[in-house]
Amino acid sequence: MIKKALAACAVALSMMSGSALAEDTTVFEIAWFKLNPGTESATMLKAAQHVQDHFLPKFDGRIYRELMQQDGGDYWIDSIHWRALGDFEKAAAEILTDSNGAPIMELIDLSSMAWFHADRVRKWDGDVPQGDGFTEIQFFRLVAPGSEIEFLVPTTDEEFLEAAEAIQEKLSAQSGFGDRELFRTADGWWIDLIHWNSKADADNAKAIIMADMAEPESVAMSFLSKIDPKSLKTFNMNQKKVW
Repeated sequence: MIKKALAACAVALSMMSGSALAEDTTVFEIAWFKLNPGTESATMLKAAQHVQDHFLPKFDGRIYRELMQQDGGDYWIDSIHWRALGDFEKAAAEILTDSNGAPIMELIDLSSMAWFHADRVRKWDGDVPQGDGFTEIQFFRLVAPGSEIEFLVPTTDEEFLEAAEAIQEKLSAQSGFGDRELFRTADGWWIDLIHWNSKADADNAKAIIMADMAEPESVAMSFLSKIDPKSLKTFNMNQKKVW
């Protein structure tokens, strides 16, 4: 039953791999979901620790795992950085049937869940906060050719990466910046993940970027104008645990 439900909720976002842009073999596995009504945070943390202790040790290739709870919202995100696609695939295939995966799966409202992976395209050096930081994750597609929305610029992957590099200089200069990575799914979804040391640091950086957008030729406007706003989904997440 769990396997069928997960297959249905993941259909909108590809679980197939293959990005020609990837610089390395790192794969980012991510699941966002809500908990079943009445489930407490402490129960979720206990179940996540069970999976960490009794299920994941069977698999090689984990870099780190991050569990996050939405700031002011109901969503959770459970993500794992894997060294290669094969490492991710082995664990993904077994968690649906392994009894040590059940404690966490039983707490999830499967109708709210999306579960997929993406290939890493860029990583900027930095440090990941270890359990008390703030994580900003944006999912989006690039502006497609033929778009008639004002201020938006149809773009290629390469042009977008140039704009991402340019805005990185401004982001990394902000107080509390941790690290940043860009990922891309095989079907064209991008993930921009930024770690901050605190929510206050993230809010301060966001205010600076928004002010920069007042200038049409700014690096912030160049970056954001390449993103299709209809596709954009943003999660502002409080770290709960990093393994």
